[in-house]
Amino acid sequence: MNRPTRNPMNHNQTLYYDTSYKGFPLWSQHAPYIKEDLSGLHDTMERALNEHSRTLAVRFDLKVPVAGMPLHLEPPMEHFIRAVNRRIKAKYDRERLLKGSAHHCTVRYARKAEQNIQSPYEHYHVVLFVNNDVFRQVGNLGPGDNSELGKIIRDAWYSTGGVNAGPTEYLIHGSTPSYRRLKGPFNSFSQETREAFRHYSYLCKESTTLYQRGRPAFTTSRK
Repeated sequence: MNRPTRNPMNHNQTLYYDTSYKGFPLWSQHAPYIKEDLSGLHDTMERALNEHSRTLAVRFDLKVPVAGMPLHLEPPMEHFIRAVNRRIKAKYDRERLLKGSAHHCTVRYARKAEQNIQSPYEHYHVVLFVNNDVFRQVGNLGPGDNSELGKIIRDAWYSTGGVNAGPTEYLIHGSTPSYRRLKGPFNSFSQETREAFRHYSYLCKESTTLYQRGRPAFTTSRK
């Protein structure tokens, strides 16, 4: 049986059926993947660990409020990432002022927009990569998560969605596990890194991808 290699929904994309990618395992039940998305995830993880040899990776889902998103001059996810960066920079500035020095933290991410019959509203799967020397862990990212990074993520998405703190509807859902501590260098010999790549490769599967004109479903940080 011949399987298509070009994505019929986007001819610029290559469908990928193997059970591993560059030495990292993949879930066979989620095939086919989009090869270009796997490449983007791979490169983002590599850049994160090249800069921060101890990296905290946080995996979560973001839901759009039932009332819809407010009008922004930029797409919701770009607004969200900017909001996260502003809050982390504010933390850096405060600590540097109080202590005289602070750990730098570059935020990197991979995100995927999805929509399907089970989840008829647009939603986003996200992985954030931050300096583990700055943020040690997160909780479940729900309203009761009092971790510093958990609050930053929650507040950034609430501001993007135009909702008050502590809405009755759950707009953020942490994955299982919600975070992983990764250590560089980036390679497929590390068991933790292998498991992380397989976990996050879910964002690269073709099924349930939300195709929109002019808006890519999968994006990563550029640097």
